[in-house]
Amino acid sequence: AAAAKQTAAKKTVKVPALSVVSSRDGFRRGGRAWAKGETVVALSDLGKEQIAQIKGEALLSVTDTEIEVEVSA
Repeated sequence: AAAAKQTAAKKTVKVPALSVVSSRDGFRRGGRAWAKGETVVALSDLGKEQIAQIKGEALLSVTDTEIEVEVSA
């Protein structure tokens, strides 16, 4: 008989994030290389200095947003 595996229940929560749009592929700011187009990054993945650099960069279009992430229940 196969042992039944119990997996932790998962739920999603919304967390603050930045939507960053770069017009150039590989543009670097805030310690990251940005792909051409939109990249969404959770604020928890960035430091305060990185956020300031990204938001202050004229070549990036930055919008505050939220994303859903899975967490163990």
